[in-house]
Amino acid sequence: MKETKNARFRRVAEARVNKIIRMLRLLGNCSGTNTYAYDADAVEQIFTALQIELDQARKRFSENGRPGRKRFSLSQAPTPDTVSYPHITLPLPDGTHLRAVAYADTTYPAINLYLLRDGEPEELVCFAEYNSEHSPCHELCIGVYTSDAEDTQYYGPYRPERETKYGKGD
Repeated sequence: MKETKNARFRRVAEARVNKIIRMLRLLGNCSGTNTYAYDADAVEQIFTALQIELDQARKRFSENGRPGRKRFSLSQAPTPDTVSYPHITLPLPDGTHLRAVAYADTTYPAINLYLLRDGEPEELVCFAEYNSEHSPCHELCIGVYTSDAEDTQYYGPYRPERETKYGKGD
């Protein structure tokens, strides 16, 4: 009797998921500092690459597409933003991604928001930074870029309207 497509999917998917789980457990064995030496950057690079592949695999199920495949390597120079600083990447329905990166700089701590498109360099969209050179209550600033200009198209202090005992905006 011929195997149905659904039965074949279940058999193959279960075997592959179990293989991936076994491999992830083996990867976890690399955390043993008695045998291996590594730094936080390498660990972040590994898990960022794995998360990107998971996101792309999930996307293929909704689009029946085959995104380009890249081979992972620790020897390739990583994008500093994805390795050196805390970040989160959000896949968008159109296949692009937004990445928020937190920079704990002592002079200008900031969060940058990047747009990522396949095969293109990441594009800085906007940022929020603390700028101690500004007057009190104006240190938190927001900058916005457009794709057709090098410099910020908007840069100004963020000062939310606040209700106080003296009224709005105090």
